[in-house]
Formats: sequence, C-alpha cells, structure tokens
Amino acid sequence: MTLDKNLSLTAAISAIIFASTVPVEVTKLAAHFEVTAEDIMNAAEKIKKQFEDSNCGIRLKETDGRYSFSTKPEYGESTAAFLDQRRAAFLSNAALETLAIAAYNQPVTKTYISQVRGVSSAEVVESLVDKGLLEEAGRLDLPGHPMSYITTDKFLTVFGLDSLESLPKQDSFIEKAEAEEEEYVQTSLTDSL
Repeated sequence: MTLDKNLSLTAAISAIIFASTVPVEVTKLAAHFEVTAEDIMNAAEKIKKQFEDSNCGIRLKETDGRYSFSTKPEYGESTAAFLDQRRAAFLSNAALETLAIAAYNQPVTKTYISQVRGVSSAEVVESLVDKGLLEEAGRLDLPGHPMSYITTDKFLTVFGLDSLESLPKQDSFIEKAEAEEEEYVQTSLTDSL
C-alpha cells in the first residue's frame, strides 16, 4: 500500500504498532508500505526518540526485528497497581509449570510436558494455546508424529521478557534446589537427634 503523500510514514507506523496486539515485524511493515526495511527502522528510531524526549510513560521497544509499545520501566509498578493485574495472575500453577517447561525446552510435546510434570498435561497445553501463550510448531519426526509447541510473543509480553534469552538461567534454580535440599537434610538429621 502506498501511503498518501500528505500522511507521515512515522505516524502511520506508530498507529499500526499501537493498534496491534502483538509485536509488528519490520519486514511486514516494509511490505505493507512498499518501502525498505531501512525506511521502517529509520521511522522507528524517530518514534523512539519522540517518546524518549517527551515526558511520556510509554516507549517503543524493538525485539528481534519486531516493534511494540510498552510502559517505561519506571512507570511499571504504578501502572500494574492501578490495573490491579499481576503478571500471569490468571494462570494456574499447572499452567505456569507447563509454560516454564515449554520455555526452557521448546519445542516440546504434550507427552514430554506430562512426563516432566508427572501428570497428564494435554488440557493445560490446549488452554495455553487458546490463551495465545503457546502455539503449534509443527509435527516432530518421531513415532506418531506428535505436535510440538513453542511459546509465543504474547508469552514474552505477559512475562515482561524481551526474548527467551531474558529467562533466568536454569543453573540458578538447580543450585537453589540443591541448597534447599541440603538444608532440609541437615535439619532432618538435627531434629532426629
């Protein structure tokens, strides 16, 4: 679509990013406006600078070639308090466990998640797909050709992550679990004396 000469590409891009519920890809914007990716990135830099230079509580965020608007970190706490929404408050423990397994091991199958959790997780996976936090990633070349699942951009947004690399390192969980287990064993031994 060629943009009317009386309209600003920068303004049109910001309108699309604002209206979109998921981060918008540079390549899709470039194709839509029939311009180069560089034109889009230059316009995005102008938008980013406008928000940085103004006394505004939102920012333009770029992650892996995709743009979205988000609350500036310094306004995050007051915004969350006003909305009275905590990240993932609508998710059960089973859903949070399932998301953690998927995020750290993706792509994963329902069977894999069920084995790790020790209980059937098919319904939880389907619920997370319905919520847009997991998505199908194709069938694996395994017996039965099971469907695999990965986390979505909405997952990153809900949990305030820029990318999967922003997830806490698994080693820190293992060290903490080992320390807690050692403390438990020491306490149990002391209590039994």
